[in-house]
Amino acid sequence: MQLDDTQHTPAPSTLAWNRVRLHKKPIKNRHLAIVVISAGGMLPIAYLPDAWAQNTPAVTKEINETVSSAAKSSTATLAPITITGTGGLNATSEGTGSYVPSAITVGSKIPQTIRETPFSVTIITRERLDDQNVTNIQDVLKQTTGMTVTRYDGAGNANSISSRGFSIGSIQLDGLPTSQDTSYTTGLDAAIYDRIEVLRGPAGLLQGAGEPGGTINLVRKRAQPGFAGNVGLMLGSWDTKRASVDVTSSLVESGRIRARVVGVIDKRNSYVDIVKNDKTVGYGTLEFDLTPDTTFSLGAARQNLDTVRDLGLPTYADGSLLDISRSTFAGRSANTQRQETSQMFAELEHHLDNGGLLKLAAREGKRYSSDYGVRASSPVNPLTGEVKMQGAASRRQTIDTNFDAFLSTPFELGGHTQRALLGLSHSIKETKRASAPNSNAGGMLNIFDPDYNVAIPDMDIGPYSSESTLTETGLYGQLQLKPVDRWTFLLGGRMSWWDSESRNLLTGVVTPIPNSSPKFTPMAGVIFDLNGHSSLYASYAQTFVPQTNLDINGTVLPPRTGSQMEMGIKSEFFDKRLITHLAAFRILDKNRAMADPDDITGNSAIAGGEVRAQGWEAEISGEIRPGLELIAGYAYTNTKYLKAPSNQRGQVFSAVTPKHSANLWIKKTWQDGMLRRVSLAAGLRSVSSFYAESGGVRIHGSGYTVVNGQIGYQFNKTTHASLMVNNLLDKKYYEKVSGTSRQNFYGEPRNVMLTFRTAW
Repeated sequence: MQLDDTQHTPAPSTLAWNRVRLHKKPIKNRHLAIVVISAGGMLPIAYLPDAWAQNTPAVTKEINETVSSAAKSSTATLAPITITGTGGLNATSEGTGSYVPSAITVGSKIPQTIRETPFSVTIITRERLDDQNVTNIQDVLKQTTGMTVTRYDGAGNANSISSRGFSIGSIQLDGLPTSQDTSYTTGLDAAIYDRIEVLRGPAGLLQGAGEPGGTINLVRKRAQPGFAGNVGLMLGSWDTKRASVDVTSSLVESGRIRARVVGVIDKRNSYVDIVKNDKTVGYGTLEFDLTPDTTFSLGAARQNLDTVRDLGLPTYADGSLLDISRSTFAGRSANTQRQETSQMFAELEHHLDNGGLLKLAAREGKRYSSDYGVRASSPVNPLTGEVKMQGAASRRQTIDTNFDAFLSTPFELGGHTQRALLGLSHSIKETKRASAPNSNAGGMLNIFDPDYNVAIPDMDIGPYSSESTLTETGLYGQLQLKPVDRWTFLLGGRMSWWDSESRNLLTGVVTPIPNSSPKFTPMAGVIFDLNGHSSLYASYAQTFVPQTNLDINGTVLPPRTGSQMEMGIKSEFFDKRLITHLAAFRILDKNRAMADPDDITGNSAIAGGEVRAQGWEAEISGEIRPGLELIAGYAYTNTKYLKAPSNQRGQVFSAVTPKHSANLWIKKTWQDGMLRRVSLAAGLRSVSSFYAESGGVRIHGSGYTVVNGQIGYQFNKTTHASLMVNNLLDKKYYEKVSGTSRQNFYGEPRNVMLTFRTAW
């Protein structure tokens, strides 16, 4: 057994839990605890339940000697103790103090290294989320290589996320997919997550039907033994006030029952007049070790948002963007918007003696949104500055129910360890909608001298009027074969069955959408280990998207099919503390619905469209030298219509995707000298130009570069403060362009955020 203390020294407010394997018997990561408290802070030590320690006297003796030595030392913070052996990987990023994860779960369901994944993957660790003061998922995705976040509301809660020119098919919560919908929040507050895993490209093995842009896996924080916690406070521009608390503890002396709670209160106004964003978040989870090999966990989370309906600015009729104050609001003070998100989950994990894993999971997520107010509904009159205002009100509810079960097991073949994965999933999505007829009694607004206090029209939303249900069942599997030392082959696929229907809740009429035959989506990959720290890889993956368009005979079109070829190289340096990645890709999306040229009525479609996205991406993340962390990425994306009506053929397919995008974050922390305890950080995001088409009018969005800066200070081993300045140069730019009547948004002006964190 080897005690590995080569990891980074973490902030003492965090926990390090690392999987132990002793005598080929796995001891789960939940059974390591921080239990020693000194005058200067906590000392991380290993903890084993008595029943297990009795069977491993040598191990217990070595651990006790380590603990005794730590207790006699000064109050300096210790690096997390990792006990290594023949065991598996621990994907938890909390407590590592690193921007580089030791393992990931997206793409395979089971922990494996980034080099073992033949796809483009970016992991945002807990350390990075804390360093960049990230509170919303969409904010960190804007700074992630190859990702495009398109906002739909002024408060920034409703967003569409895309990668490589295509939408992200789903957002996963601990590996279970939930549909992405711009009417709802991207995800719960970032305070409840351990890490965010981003996979770019088709993820059909994970989600079945879905867009080929990729998937985002939000991994929640787990309950840990011992007792620890932290509190955070944030104060900033536009009257921002935020408080968060995170506490985890054992509920019994043995540590076999544990709990964790996270709470957030976040109230802030906006650089846009009238707009506010008040948020409360609660998260709780319990974990029970039923046996040394079996853990049951359950929990719930809820988030409430009280915001103001803001659908952005209009343009002039020719598509020219307005050059006005960034505080201008195209609405009224009585506009409202509310969003509620709740989740309940249960998981059962059983670790097999041979290193395999059996996992059963169930999750139900409910999302509710209501909007009431007026919005711009015409271009700006250049002579009067007036724009028409339209009243709109709606209500929507979605329930996502997911079940998943899989078995992963290693087996020996040809003198090498192979791995097999087999799983079954079932999901149901139910959506109800209600809306009031749009009102043209919203009056006029002078965009250059707005009056926000004009009354808005009365609009009766009424009861839910429509309902849709989508059900999907999938059987998936993957083989990881290693015939010789330097070669690894991955073969897998998913068979999906689905059906859907819509229902008019006012008349009771049900309209079933004929389901197609089962759809198989294969994936394959090969990895060649060049020299122990670099690997070449190539992969192929497919996905599909059901369509609702009808052909001339009234038959539903077959699903769209997407496929991706990707090649790249991944490398690890400095004892795996720095990771680099270079990849080239091509995605073809076929069978897209397009107007039937033989139908003079224009009411039918054919599955004849095809688009292509191709490009390359480069990324580096981790520690380039002690105390110096770096994240940098660049993406080149080219999209084109290959088969389409003549006016589209050869044109850009995803106009909102910039051809060039780059991101950078670098942080230096001084360990000694005059600047001891001080940290300095800087970052930037840069994108090339983009555009949107609206009624034959093209609206251009200029490229922009936004620079951020931060200074931090570590008061003691448990308390840290930082001052963040976003948009340091106060760049004025449009973050999104869309239509001549609305949905054009300025990016944030320069703003300041002061953050305090302390732990116990």
